[in-house]
Amino acid sequence: MHLSDLRPALNATSQEVAHEGIPSVFCWTKMGTEAGQSLDLILRRKELERRSGQGLFAWGIGNSLGVAATLARQEARGNGVEVLFTPMRSAAKHADVSPTQVLLWLGYHNEDGVETRLPSHMVITSRGSQGRVGGRRSHYALLCEGQRDITVPVNLGVIDANRAKNFASLNPLGASQVTAVVRYQPACDELPEKHYPVTFRAKLHGAGFVRLASPVVLEGDLANLYHKVCKSETVEEWLEGTASLRQKAEETQTRQSPQKKLFGEVLARKTRPEEYVSPRIQILAAV
Repeated sequence: MHLSDLRPALNATSQEVAHEGIPSVFCWTKMGTEAGQSLDLILRRKELERRSGQGLFAWGIGNSLGVAATLARQEARGNGVEVLFTPMRSAAKHADVSPTQVLLWLGYHNEDGVETRLPSHMVITSRGSQGRVGGRRSHYALLCEGQRDITVPVNLGVIDANRAKNFASLNPLGASQVTAVVRYQPACDELPEKHYPVTFRAKLHGAGFVRLASPVVLEGDLANLYHKVCKSETVEEWLEGTASLRQKAEETQTRQSPQKKLFGEVLARKTRPEEYVSPRIQILAAV
């Protein structure tokens, strides 16, 4: 579906609807245990990532947003699209708690479809699938910018799930839609409220939503290094650790894909620790 096919429907539903600080249009993502890591640990390392990137961080998601993020950014007219993060209400799936395989993603496809490396301070993982070649599963990410510590709990509003409708179609969200761009509609008295407390907020940055590329299986020494990086206490430790992790991951990928050796060598040169002076400058240039 092309952007032009959706604009007539969007123009017909452009009225502003705001309730208790919840925007009329926003990206909503529900978060929980992922890739064998609890939400508390994920938030801890994402805060280090945010601080290391001078406010910029990436949040991995399992489903595509299609063109909705682009359309929402166009409608926002420079004001930006907020991302609201809420904890999942349901218990984590066994596959998320104890995955048979964990992938580390090294790149993403930009708006022109060209594969680009993520800045090294960004660490995105997902559970793999051993039944697939290389454990590969489609995975995506939100590119976010936020100025608040995401590990400090604050009252940032409550989302009523019944009022959140898909941005383009205005259909109710599906049960499998963990992340979606939504329009917040007036309350419906016929349905009981389904509350989701907002844990933290950010704004979509640059492209906002990307499809990830170049996964590497976390195993052996690479997995050990990843777990060590996750225990970082300071921004300096995080930057040093993630640069080393990226370099080792590039080397691992080159060994796993001999036919891409030359390409891998070029990418490895681009990810040397000494080149990562300003993560913010890198992602601004990349997206």
